[in-house]
Amino acid sequence: MKAVSIQPPFTQLNAPYPAVWYLDAWFRSRGLDSAAQDHSIELTRRLYSRQGIQTVFAAARAALAGRRHPDKESAARVQAYLDQEEGYCRWIDGVTGYLSGQDPAFAYRLAVGAGLPMGMRTEAVLGDSGGIAPEDAPALATAMLDDLADFISYALDPHYSSVRYAERLGSGARDFREILEAADSGWVQRTLYLPYARSAFAAADSGGTTVVCLSAPFPGCLAGAVTAARAAREVFGQRALILLGGGYVSTELRFLDDPSVFGVFDALCYDAGFGSLASIMDVLGDDEWPDPAAVLRASAARLYRTRLLDSGGRVAACGFAAPEPCQAARPAGPAGGSQDAGPDREAAERAELATIHPDYSGTDFSRYLRIASSPNPMHRLWNDTPWLKYRLSYGCYWRRCAFCDTQLDYIKRYIPSNVTAIMAAADAASLKTGLYGIHFTDEAMPVRQVLEFARLNRERPRSYTFWGNIRFDRSWTGAACAEAALGGLVAVSGGIEIATAEGLEIVDKGFGLGDLIRCLASFKRHGVLVHAYLMYGFPGQSDQDIADSAETVRVLLSEGLIDSAFWHKFVLTRHSRLYADWEAGSVPGLKPRQGASRFAVNDLRFQGEASSERWTEVLDSSLAAWAEQGQLERPLSEFLAAGLPEPRVDAKIMVQRELEE
Repeated sequence: MKAVSIQPPFTQLNAPYPAVWYLDAWFRSRGLDSAAQDHSIELTRRLYSRQGIQTVFAAARAALAGRRHPDKESAARVQAYLDQEEGYCRWIDGVTGYLSGQDPAFAYRLAVGAGLPMGMRTEAVLGDSGGIAPEDAPALATAMLDDLADFISYALDPHYSSVRYAERLGSGARDFREILEAADSGWVQRTLYLPYARSAFAAADSGGTTVVCLSAPFPGCLAGAVTAARAAREVFGQRALILLGGGYVSTELRFLDDPSVFGVFDALCYDAGFGSLASIMDVLGDDEWPDPAAVLRASAARLYRTRLLDSGGRVAACGFAAPEPCQAARPAGPAGGSQDAGPDREAAERAELATIHPDYSGTDFSRYLRIASSPNPMHRLWNDTPWLKYRLSYGCYWRRCAFCDTQLDYIKRYIPSNVTAIMAAADAASLKTGLYGIHFTDEAMPVRQVLEFARLNRERPRSYTFWGNIRFDRSWTGAACAEAALGGLVAVSGGIEIATAEGLEIVDKGFGLGDLIRCLASFKRHGVLVHAYLMYGFPGQSDQDIADSAETVRVLLSEGLIDSAFWHKFVLTRHSRLYADWEAGSVPGLKPRQGASRFAVNDLRFQGEASSERWTEVLDSSLAAWAEQGQLERPLSEFLAAGLPEPRVDAKIMVQRELEE
C-alpha cells in the first residue's frame, strides 16, 4: 500500500502549504511508503513557461475571435496582449527563473526593460520614468505575471487568478454542482491541470492499493481537488482510496448531506486528519484491496471523524462525539459503535499532533516564486520569502473570541507542539533546502512556546529566523518581546479587530485598549514588524464605533506601532461563539437567516448586516492611503460617504498617554 498526499491548485506561490507534508510525515511515521506533491506550484510553473504561454495565446485567439468587448479600452488592451505574444513567450522563462532565485543577474535585464511586454500592471510599476532600479525588479516581474493572469481570466477562464481558483464560487457555494461545473468548464483545470495530474499519478503508480489524500485548505482549492480526484480515478481505478480533507472540509462541509460529493471522493476526513486516517488505515490493515472504498463502507462504524456513504448509500458521519454538528447526518452503525474508540483515538492524535512535523522530504523549493506584491515590509514577508512552515500549537489557547469559529476542533482543542520535535524536523528540512526561515502558521503562537523556541534557537550554531500569528495580550511584556526578538522573532500578525474599548469588549478579545497599545509598543521597541487584522460590521457595533476604530488605526500607523493592517467585514458563521450564544438564547437581538443546503452551510446572513457595507470603500481607501501611500495626516473625514459620522475619539492623546505610562 502507498500514500500520495496532494496539494491541489491554487495556494501561495512562495512556499509549500504545509498540510500535505504533515500528512506525509504522519504516514512515514507509521512505516508506509508515502510522498507529498504540490500540484499548485507545478501547475503554476507549467502555465508560466514558454510552452504554457504559447498554449494560452493559441487558445485565447480562438476564444476571442468574434467576441464583442464591453468597451473600446478593453478591446485595445486585448489587442495589445495579442500583439505582444512573441515578447511574452520570449521573456516568461527568464521572469519565472528570476522570481525563483535562479538568475539574480536578470534583475538588471528587467531594469533596462528593452523589449519587455507591457500590460496595465507593468506600466503601473514603471510609472512615468519608464525604468526601474535593479532592486525593484521583483515588483516588475510580479506585475508581468499579474498581467498574464488578467489576460487568462478575461480571455479564457474567469475563475482563474494566480493564487486562488474560483475562490468566490467556493466560499459561497450551496450546491456541489457549482464546483463540478467549475472543474468541468474551467480552461485552466481542463486544459492544463487534468493532463498534468494524470501524468503525476501515473508516475506514482506502483500497481497496488494507493491512498490519495487531497487537501482543500481554502475554497479556491476545491475545483482543483475535484480535477485531481478524477485524474486519480482514471489512473488507479478502484485501487485508489480518494480522501478529501483540509480547512475547507472541516469548516464549510461539516453539515454535508449531499451524496453526490461521494461520486468524486470516497470519504471526507475532518479536523486534524491524523485520527481519521488512523481509523481508515486500521480498517484496511496491510492488505491489498481491489476496492478499498467498499471495505470502508462495510466498516463505517469503526471510523473516526470521517464522512462517507454507508453500505446503504446514505451519507454517514462516523466517530464524532454526540454534541458535534456533524451528527446532523446519520451516525454510522449502532448507537455508540464508533464512539467507544473515540477517547483512545483522540489521545493518540493529541500525541501525534504535538510531535509529528514535516521535514519537507522530496520538496524542491527552487520551484517556488518570490512574489513582490507590495512594498510594505510586512506584506513582503508573506510573499517574497520561501518559508519552512510549522505550527507551534494546534488550536487556540484563548478560544473565546465571539466572532471566531470556537466550536471547531482546530480552535477549541488546544495542543501545544513539542518544541524539540519541531526543531528536529526543521533541522532535517534546512539541511535539504538550505532554508533557515520559519513561518509558524495556524492559530496564535503561545507566548511560552515562543520563548522556549527562542531559547533553543539562541543555543544553536546557526539560528532560525521566525514569525507567526499571536494574540496581543498582556503576556507579551517588554521582557518577553526582547527575549523573543533576541531568539529570532522578526514579525507578528494578530487580531485587533475593533480598535475601541467598547469594540474589544463586545468581541471578547480578552485585552483592553491600553493593554493593546503597550503590547504593540513592546514589539516595536525591539524591532519586530506588526500586522493587524481589523473588523467592522459586528452585530451591535455602531457607525460611530467604526469611525473611532478607523481613527485609532490611523494613529497606530502614524505612531509606528503597526506596520500594516487589513479590514475584514464581519461574517456570521455557524461555528462561532456568537452563533452558539444565539442558539442558547443569550443574543436575542441577533436574527440569523438560515440557509438551506446539503453542501456548504457555514456562512450565514443575518438581519441588518447590509448596513455596514457602506463602510467598505471608506475603510479600504483610507487604509491604502495611510499604510501604503504614507498619507498619515489625511483625516478619515476625507474618505467618508454622506451620512457617516466623523471620529469623536482623540486617539493620538490616548495612545501617547498609554505610551508615557
